Amino acid sequence: MTLPDISTTDPVVTGSPDLDAVVATLVAAFRDDPIIEWAIPPTTLGRDYHLAAFFASTTEFLLNHGGVVAAPEDYSAVLVWSPPGEPAVSDAENQAFVDRLAASTGACGARVRALMEALDAHHPADLPPHCHVMFAAVRPESRGTGVRASLTGALRAMRLHDGVGVYAEASSPRNLRLWERLGGRRVGAEIALPEGGPSLYPIFFGLPSDSVDAP
Repeated sequence: MTLPDISTTDPVVTGSPDLDAVVATLVAAFRDDPIIEWAIPPTTLGRDYHLAAFFASTTEFLLNHGGVVAAPEDYSAVLVWSPPGEPAVSDAENQAFVDRLAASTGACGARVRALMEALDAHHPADLPPHCHVMFAAVRPESRGTGVRASLTGALRAMRLHDGVGVYAEASSPRNLRLWERLGGRRVGAEIALPEGGPSLYPIFFGLPSDSVDAP
């Protein structure tokens, strides 16, 4: 959902990461993200607990259905994505996941549900085969140290090897500009969250043959 600058250690791409370390980085990185602030506001009692529940449940769900994580050894930054066609789940399985996710976030459950349902409803159906980047994050203390290039390099290598594109949702106009500088292009309309909430901006990276640069 966001892709700030990160450190220089070569990432490991795996379907079996240290989930606690992944979640700790996501919580640290997304505390002030506008989409997460809308879903789980800063005034929420026990906010870090609910943030951890949200990121742990979502990441574990993706990992259990073919998703992968790229991260340096210290997990100072992470990319979480699903390969093409994943997660291959039934409507009932997806509904059960959203129900559990909403229940785990207490009073914020209704907004968390609205967020996840908006992402599902607006995922473009006409894109070529692609992976879906769900989270891209860096710990605040590691920003500006240059690892972004290594993580996007891992994603680029996967794309070129497997011949697929990359889809993501930028969580703010600033992050949208960053994705566009990396070579992405807007696809479809912005995803406006209810109750006057902020918007997400769908973006796509095609293959080099599509004249869109790799991230």
